[in-house]
Amino acid sequence: MHILYANQVRPSDLTPEQQKFLEGLKGSSDALVVLDDKEATRCTKDFNTAQDWVTAFFEKGAEEVLGYYADDFVWEDIEFKQTVTTKEELYKAFVVFNNSGPDSPFGTHRFEVIRYDGGPAGHHRAVTRKSNDLPPTWTREEYQPLVDQIMLGSHLDYDEWGVMQWVWKAQHNGDFFGIPAAGKSHTTRGISFQRYRNGKIVHCQTHWNFRDVAVQLGVIPPPDEAWKNNPGLGE
Repeated sequence: MHILYANQVRPSDLTPEQQKFLEGLKGSSDALVVLDDKEATRCTKDFNTAQDWVTAFFEKGAEEVLGYYADDFVWEDIEFKQTVTTKEELYKAFVVFNNSGPDSPFGTHRFEVIRYDGGPAGHHRAVTRKSNDLPPTWTREEYQPLVDQIMLGSHLDYDEWGVMQWVWKAQHNGDFFGIPAAGKSHTTRGISFQRYRNGKIVHCQTHWNFRDVAVQLGVIPPPDEAWKNNPGLGE
């Protein structure tokens, strides 16, 4: 999903009230509540909560969005290799979209959930590869950065999971991650995989079709044109 890198948000980008709110986030923590077996089989998420989450960034404001997440969490946008692990970072990433609209520098964005799959997970934690040995043909420089990203959040317990597939329509008023996009629009699809504990998000991984967006913004040619103009690709 389209957010700014949190480290690019400067104090001058925030109102005094937003700066004060951000300061109040430092040092906050959720107490880990241990669920009994009955609670661990209870679902708290469904299609409606998925639609609420996917629209909240632009419609409810960053202050309210923070309440959807546990204090110990991992948020990832795989396409742009963005990882957020604190509420301070999450707030800075999303607060710039507060009250976004037709005249906002970020334009307008609409997300609609089309499909939701999910259910209880009991008391669960990720099962991970135990060996750190290199697979055949890999170098450590190729392998380790990818593995380190995959392992983020693997220590977090969760009791419920959800997968939402959504469509996204955007009208841009400025650059999109460095891509000239003012006056242009795009549509694409994406998927978010979330894990929850006590009804809060502890891990969120989002994927979306960046190539499709890049084609619509005129950065790269459609696949059929690229193939036609570079016949050597098929060799």
